[in-house]
Amino acid sequence: MIRVLWFAFKLAVLVAVAYWLAERPGEVSIDWLGYRIETSVGILLAAVVLLVGISALVYRAWRFLRRSPRNIGQSYQASRRKRGYKALTQGMVAVAAGEADEAARHARRADNLLDEPPLTMLLSAQTAQLNGDEAAAKRYFTAMLANPETRFLGLRGLLTQALREGDEPQALDYVRQAHAMRPRTPWVLTSLFDLSERCGDLAAAERALESAAKAKVLPAPEAGRKRAVIAMERAQEAARAGDHAAAVAHARTANKLAPDLVPAAALLAEQMIATGQDRKAAKVLERAWSAAPHPDLAALYLTTLKSDDGLERLKRLGQLTAKRPDDAESHLALARAALEARLWGEARRHIKDAAGPDGLDGTPGESVCRLMAELEERESGDSAAARSWLGRAAGAPRDPAWVCTNCGAVSAQWSARCGACESFDSIAWQPPPRVVPALTAGGDDVTAEIQGELEALPTSPQAAPVTTP
Repeated sequence: MIRVLWFAFKLAVLVAVAYWLAERPGEVSIDWLGYRIETSVGILLAAVVLLVGISALVYRAWRFLRRSPRNIGQSYQASRRKRGYKALTQGMVAVAAGEADEAARHARRADNLLDEPPLTMLLSAQTAQLNGDEAAAKRYFTAMLANPETRFLGLRGLLTQALREGDEPQALDYVRQAHAMRPRTPWVLTSLFDLSERCGDLAAAERALESAAKAKVLPAPEAGRKRAVIAMERAQEAARAGDHAAAVAHARTANKLAPDLVPAAALLAEQMIATGQDRKAAKVLERAWSAAPHPDLAALYLTTLKSDDGLERLKRLGQLTAKRPDDAESHLALARAALEARLWGEARRHIKDAAGPDGLDGTPGESVCRLMAELEERESGDSAAARSWLGRAAGAPRDPAWVCTNCGAVSAQWSARCGACESFDSIAWQPPPRVVPALTAGGDDVTAEIQGELEALPTSPQAAPVTTP
């Protein structure tokens, strides 16, 4: 409505101006090429306006005819580009759906319609991967490196290819190039850390972790834990190479970042004990025990005491276990020390406390049963009772061990990576997974059979003492 009123207003103004000019007095005379033109001022102005209008129409017509070929070409190219992008989109959808033939058809169509190799090469490479043609996919990704716009995508594709082929050094080279282009990209930082650690470049892995923490790619606690594991690996390398100073420095860093990382505290204490720093080693072990009690820590703690006196060793061990007095590992450590000191009542009390709330009448663990077998044998020479406890140990809950939380594999010692599934920092001190044995035809389980066989063994007064493994 406003536009109609505005047009009517402009038309009224134009009519008023024309009327005003027509009413103006005066005449105009023009002599041109032997012709004489005489008219009024209003008619002359109207003729001028008409001539300007005709000239404008002629110019627009000429301009339209001149631009027609180019406009037709642009329209054709726009239509072609539209169909090409449609084919490209459909090809990407086909790749996501896993339809290899459909993706290949759309890739060929997009390549014919679009004069944009970067986009079509990406689709072609993904289609080749979907078809299992790794060589063709690698050629496409390599060709993408020549274009600055697609170089990053090409590097990621080649990185994936190298990982599939198990070529970790080559994959590390690709991720380093990607990191040089985009140093704050999350997957670049995590891949750089992982591959650097796998290839043994621990210093680079540590730098990648620091960058990831600054970029907030990893939460601070997770980054700190990973840095501790890397520092522990570097400490182990230094210890194997005989570089005591470096081993202590890296182990101390690992112990500071992750106080519950038992191997770091143990290695730091070992290096200190080796150089006569027994007091400092004891302090390290006490702090570690308060964070994560472990039998290796108790064994190392006793080495700081240069004495073979059983009572003195038991008393000294009490200083360590006082950090976690109610923990089962504390009671087990004290029970072993009491057995060495021949304090049978003290050993029995700690073994019972280590068994848990139900004591020895419940389902004590493997270590508890073995310690009870040793106690029965050494205190009274009761071999039958010792065999009975060994039978119970065969079916008892297993002692904690270094277990991969990812695949369940059990390792003899801690390592940064699981030897079975290669997962990083997945080894934890915990009870291994246990497979429940099937019942026999008579209804007795395997544990009962083992216990019966042990009890059937002949009793000998001179039987050798049972020792804990």
